[in-house]
Formats: sequence, structure tokens, C-alpha cells
Amino acid sequence: MVFSNPSQSRESILITEWGKHSLSFSVFHEKDNRVLATRIVDLGTPLNDMAASDFERLFKEETVLAYSFEKLICLLDTSLMTLVPNSLFQMESSKDALQLVHDIPSGQFEFCNERLLSIDYQVVYALPKNLKDALNKHFMNVSYDLTAASLLNYFSKLNQLDALFAVHFNAEEILVYRFENKKLIFFNSFDFITAEDVIYHLLHVMNDQKLHPDRSLVYYSGLLPEDSSIMSELKEYIKNLKPLPRTNKVNYATDVASMPEHYFVHHYSKLL
Repeated sequence: MVFSNPSQSRESILITEWGKHSLSFSVFHEKDNRVLATRIVDLGTPLNDMAASDFERLFKEETVLAYSFEKLICLLDTSLMTLVPNSLFQMESSKDALQLVHDIPSGQFEFCNERLLSIDYQVVYALPKNLKDALNKHFMNVSYDLTAASLLNYFSKLNQLDALFAVHFNAEEILVYRFENKKLIFFNSFDFITAEDVIYHLLHVMNDQKLHPDRSLVYYSGLLPEDSSIMSELKEYIKNLKPLPRTNKVNYATDVASMPEHYFVHHYSKLL
């Protein structure tokens, strides 16, 4: 049971993150400054193929999603994104900018943007219309953001951040980024299937950024278990790996606190 009484939900924020095949969500109670729950759900049907009835069934089966919340934050984990300089950005041409680098099916997406705080760029991305329609029908006060943009903007706001090189693991891609003097100086995403893919892309970026695999500190976040084959092989090539800790500015329920700290950094950063 997440809530001790139903009124708690109306004092809470629901954070959802939608990937191609899965949904993860966290419930944050503002009065207690506490994350009450974080869970992962297999969608069964690929997100872009889900019908209205699939969303309705999901909202009924996952009892937490049946509650009313103060607001809902929707994070989208998608590779359908690109960066556009602010000097060239026009909302009406965001579709064209995205279609220059991605093959996007017609009529299935709405084109959105998010400003990156530390550089003069917008990130443009494709939001599935079926997802937006379902969430706006079922919840009040819904906002949308991109997982990658949320992570980058979180680190841009950290005053104590001087340097950071990190990799974030999504289901089928890694996000690699580097900050120096509180400025984002590198960001890219790479698809992967095997540990060899991850190692290849990460070492290539480190070489390009003149970072040494034996000496440079590399943080990692996302759903990457410590005992995974990817982590085991990665440690053979990069000697100074460190999990990225979740924020200590909020409290966590016992079962949430017991999760590896690096799993849902991007969820909890939205609370700050």
C-alpha cells in the first residue's frame, strides 16, 4: 500500500518514464518530502503500438495509477531527438529538423522541445500522440519532458559541479555527457545491444575528449545492475567507475532506499 489514506495522492506528484517496452514511475509526497514508491512495469505492447484500451487496462491494473495526483510529470525515454541551436530554432520547423536525422512515421507523433540550460540549444523530440492523449484523459495537470534533457538540466543547476563525465543507461541506448566548469561540452546517445557496443562507444568518446580509461572518473546511472555482464566487462576497460548517487535533498521510503542509488537519479532530479 503506497498511501495511508486516499487524500495523500492529491498531495503527491507522480513521475512516469515511458520507454519503448516499459514504464517506470515514482510517487513523491510533497508534505513529507518523501518518495513513497518507485516501480517498473512491462508494457507488454510496444509504446507506439498501444491503443487507448491498452492504456486504460494499464491504469486499472497498476492500482497506484488509478489515484488522482496533484500533478504528473511524464518523462520520455526515446532516441527520436536532436539538438538545434537557439539561433536557428523555430517551433514550426522542429518536425523538419528531427526528420533530417530520423525516419519518423507520419501522423503518430507531436513534436516538442525543451531548452538546455547550460548551452545555447534546444532539444527537439517526438512525443507519441497515443501517450499524450491517454495521459491527458486520465490525469490532471500533466507536463512532458525528455529523460535526456531532464538529466542534463539537473546537472546544469548544481552549483558544486565543476567536472562530470557520465553515462546513463536506458533500455536500448546510452546517453553520454560531459560537463566542465558547469557547462555541457559533450552530449550524444548511442544504441547498444551488447557490452561490446557500450565499451566501443564509451572508449571512442573518451578518446575524443582526451580522457584516460585508467585514470578518468566515469559515473554511471540508469537500470544497470552491478552484477550485469555489461558492468563486468566495462570494468575491464574503465578502471574508475562510480555509481551516480541520487539526491539527498528528499527522503525515501524503505523499499525505495534499498534500491541501488544510481537506478532512478533522473526521476528524483525532477523533484528539485
